[in-house]
Amino acid sequence: MKVLMRFNKEDNKFVDMQNVTQEYIYKYQDVEELEEKDGYYTSLEYDEKTKKAIRKYVEMKKTKEEILEEKLKTMQEQMEQTNKAIEDLILQNT
Repeated sequence: MKVLMRFNKEDNKFVDMQNVTQEYIYKYQDVEELEEKDGYYTSLEYDEKTKKAIRKYVEMKKTKEEILEEKLKTMQEQMEQTNKAIEDLILQNT
């Protein structure tokens, strides 16, 4: 039976352990932190090309309500522009 034990690097204090059936190689890498960004969350992934871990932004899927709100806002803006154009035409013709 094999056991993997982890110890704190700074003071070598025991952290935890678990039974293992296979040995692995462990590597440490510093990864750039990303700032919070509205509408996105960050994901940690392994890039096969560079053989490194990378953090990237992933867009959150919008709810049906958010999609409908955006469409409604767009329609309202278009109606305001149309009304303004009609008012301008009326003023030019008078």
